[in-house]
Amino acid sequence: MTNRFPDRSWLNAVLAHLLRTFHLRGFLRCLTFGFLLVLPRVDAQDPLSPDDYRVLIAQAVRDAANVVLPSIVTIEQIGTAATSGGEVSEDAPTSGMVVSEQGHILTSSLVVKNPSASLLVTLPDSTRKAAKIVAQDHHRELVLLKIESDSELIPIQFATTPSMRIGETVVGVGRYGTGSSPMISRGVLSAVGRLDGIAIQTDARVSPSLYGGPLIDLTGQVLGVLIPAVAEGGAEEITDWYDSGIAFAIPAETLTKNLERLIAGESIKPGVIGIVARTKDPYDDGTEVATVRVRSPAEEAGIRAGDVIESVAGNEVKRHLDIKQSLGAYDAGDSIPVKLRRGDESIEVNVKLVDSIPPLEPQRLGVIARRRSVDGDESSEVVVDSVLPSSPVADKLEPEDVILRIGEAEIRDVQTLRRVLLTAQSNTLLALTIRRGEQEMTVEATPETVSAKLAETLPKSLVSKSKAWSVETLKLPDAPNEAAIVAPSADAELSRLGLLMLLLSPGSEAPEKELANWAVAATKAGVVVCAVAAQDSERWKPEEIEVISRLAALTINQHAIDPAAVAVATEGSLSGKEAGASDAMAIAVAITEKRTFAGVAVSSKTRPPAVRLTENDPESPLQFLMSGDELPTWAAPLKKAGYPLIADDQINQERLLSWTRLLQAI
Repeated sequence: MTNRFPDRSWLNAVLAHLLRTFHLRGFLRCLTFGFLLVLPRVDAQDPLSPDDYRVLIAQAVRDAANVVLPSIVTIEQIGTAATSGGEVSEDAPTSGMVVSEQGHILTSSLVVKNPSASLLVTLPDSTRKAAKIVAQDHHRELVLLKIESDSELIPIQFATTPSMRIGETVVGVGRYGTGSSPMISRGVLSAVGRLDGIAIQTDARVSPSLYGGPLIDLTGQVLGVLIPAVAEGGAEEITDWYDSGIAFAIPAETLTKNLERLIAGESIKPGVIGIVARTKDPYDDGTEVATVRVRSPAEEAGIRAGDVIESVAGNEVKRHLDIKQSLGAYDAGDSIPVKLRRGDESIEVNVKLVDSIPPLEPQRLGVIARRRSVDGDESSEVVVDSVLPSSPVADKLEPEDVILRIGEAEIRDVQTLRRVLLTAQSNTLLALTIRRGEQEMTVEATPETVSAKLAETLPKSLVSKSKAWSVETLKLPDAPNEAAIVAPSADAELSRLGLLMLLLSPGSEAPEKELANWAVAATKAGVVVCAVAAQDSERWKPEEIEVISRLAALTINQHAIDPAAVAVATEGSLSGKEAGASDAMAIAVAITEKRTFAGVAVSSKTRPPAVRLTENDPESPLQFLMSGDELPTWAAPLKKAGYPLIADDQINQERLLSWTRLLQAI
C-alpha cells in the first residue's frame, strides 16, 4: 500500500531526536546542526532561514502522519434522520482508527449523533464496508464499530508511555471523502487532565472530519483519539468548538485500558459517587461533605455528612474540583479507595461507582433563612427569618429559631441547609435540632416537594414597602443588546431581593418601554426586573447566552440580590401570552448557566432548544415554571433528570415575581 506522503523517515528521526532532547532555545541551535548534516547544500556559515525551518517541520509532520495513516479510515452515515441543527452536519464524513485485525474500528460519538440506516467505512485502499456498532463509551464520546473485511487490516499502535509534555508539537490525523485523502492539523499539547480529568487538550484546529482520528507526536506515537467536546457550559453542542483552536483527545493510556471491554460488547458509562459539596464553588478550598445522596455509592460505603475527603484513588484532594478530577479516570463499576477524616479519626472506605442514582426530588421545609456570624466571624449559624404560610413547618418553626442540625448533618450556612433539603428523600420525616432562645430542642417535619404548588402570596416579611422603583437603561460596553432595569435606588436599604431576567421577543419595543408596566409589581415583590432585547429583530442567537449571564452578574453586583432567587423568564410565561423564540432561549440560558440561575419560567407550548441536558445538580439547582394547566410532553426528560416542574394556568406578573422571590425558600 502506498501512502500519499513520500518516505523520509531518516529526516524525521533526526528532527524527532532534537525535539525530544532539548528545550526550545537549545532546540533551535541543534535544529540548525541537524539541518546541516542532512542537507549539505546549505553553507555552514548561513543561519537557518524561516523557510528552511518550515520545510523541516512540514516534512517531520508528514513522516509522523505516515506512521499512522495505514490504520486510519473514513466513516460516513448513510440515511440519517433530520438533524437537530447547528453548523455541523452529523452525516458528514469523519475519521476512525483500526484497533484490531478482526475489524474493530474506534471512532468518536459523531457517528451516532443521529439515527442512520447504516454506517459505511472506507479503508485506506478505498474498499468500502458496512459497519455495525459494538459498544459505546458514553463517558468519553467514543464508539467501537466492527466490519467484516478480507483486506489486511493494520491496527494502530497506542503509545505505552507517552511523554505528554505541555508545549510539544502534536498532529491530528484523519482521512476525508471517497478518496480517503489524508488530513493533518498541527499544534501543541496545551493541557492534560481537562474535562474533569478525562482528556488532553491541543490548540490544533480540529474539524469534524478529524474526530475519531489520532493525535500523535512527531515520532508517530499515538497520544490519544480526537473527540467532539466542549468544556462545561461552553456551548450548546459538543461540536460547537470545531476549528476553534481548542480541541480534546482521550489519552492512549485510557484507550488501552478500556479497549478489551468495548471489544467484548460492554458499553461504558461515567461513574458517580453521590456526595454533595458544602461549597457551591468547586475551586474553594476544603472537601467537606454537606450531604450524601440517598441510595448512592457514598451512602452504601458509609460516607456521612461532615466527613472531609482527603484522597480519592490514592490522589490527595484539597478542593472538590480535585475530587471531580480524580473520579474522571474511573467509570461505573470501578471500585476506588476513598480516604476521609471524621472528627479526629482517619477512615478509608471502598466505593463502587455506579452509572446513576435515583434522581433528585428536591424537598422544602418552607422557611426563609439567613446566615449569622458568631464568635467574631470565626463560625456561623443559620437563623430563620420567616416561615411560609401552609408550609410543613408553619406551626413548628418561628422567626429567630436557629437550625443546628438536620439528622446528622450539621447546619452552619444556608447553602448546606439547602443542599440537605434538595437531596432529602421524599415523604420522609426529618428531625430538626433547633435553638429557640436559650433552649435546644428537636422538632420533626416531613418536607414537601418543591414542585408541589405555586405559592399564592409572599409572607408579610418579604413584601416591600418602599416607593415605586424607577426604570433605567442598562448597557454592556461590548454587547449590542439593549437592556433596561426596574430597581430601587442605590441608597435604598433593601437586601436579599430577587432578580428576574426578562427576555423580550425579537422585534419588541425598547426594553424601557416594555418595563413601564412592571414597576409596581416588581417593587411590591422585591424583585429587580431586567429586560433584555435580542440583537436580531427576528431571532435570538446562541452567543447571546453569555450576554444575558453577564447582565445578570452586573445586576447582582449592583443590588442586594439573593443568589438563590435569580430567574430567567419570558412574556410567554404569563397566562394568555403566546410562546415565541425567547422561550426556547430562556431554557437554553438557564440550563447552560445553571450556576447563575435558580429558576426558568416559560410557556408550556415552548419548542425546547437543542441543549445538552444533565442531571439537576444539588450544588446549582434549577426549577421550571410553565404557564398552562398541564406539563408538555417534552418535560418528561426534565422530570427524570430531577428538575422540579410547576404548571400553572393563572400566572400573572405578581405570581411570577412571587415565585422568583421565593426561589430562596428552603
